[in-house]
Amino acid sequence: MFDLKRAVETWSHTVRAGRCEGTESVDELTDHLYCEIDRARAEGLSDEQAFAAAVARIGAPKALVAEQAKNRTLRQTVCALEARDANLPGSGRSLLVAHAILWAAVILAASILLSKSSASTAFAFLLTGVLVPAWWASELLLRRGLRRAGGPS
Repeated sequence: MFDLKRAVETWSHTVRAGRCEGTESVDELTDHLYCEIDRARAEGLSDEQAFAAAVARIGAPKALVAEQAKNRTLRQTVCALEARDANLPGSGRSLLVAHAILWAAVILAASILLSKSSASTAFAFLLTGVLVPAWWASELLLRRGLRRAGGPS
């Protein structure tokens, strides 16, 4: 038997999943979903049909999350990354921190060496253009490996 309350809770939870703050908009969307369900039920649809019709009008949770992600501020993006990291085991988070510290030390040391030497600007740009993308690529690979080893993040 279809459980409308559970379906709405699941829908709301999925929409709320990537957010760290500002969940008032999710509460408003949930209220709007209930209004659409009531409207569909008034047209003679069953709870399950009314829920499906309401979701079709408002949007599937993944589509809403993707749309919200387009409009994230930098702070919200960092917060969403922290929420993803919270799902990692403790050793995974420690490894990410150690990885960040190591790369920060390498980039800082390279910048100090470049400022002290008579290296050309092109060499400095090349070094920066190589180190930062190398850090980013290694970060992505590390996160992918941690997700595979420790579950979703």
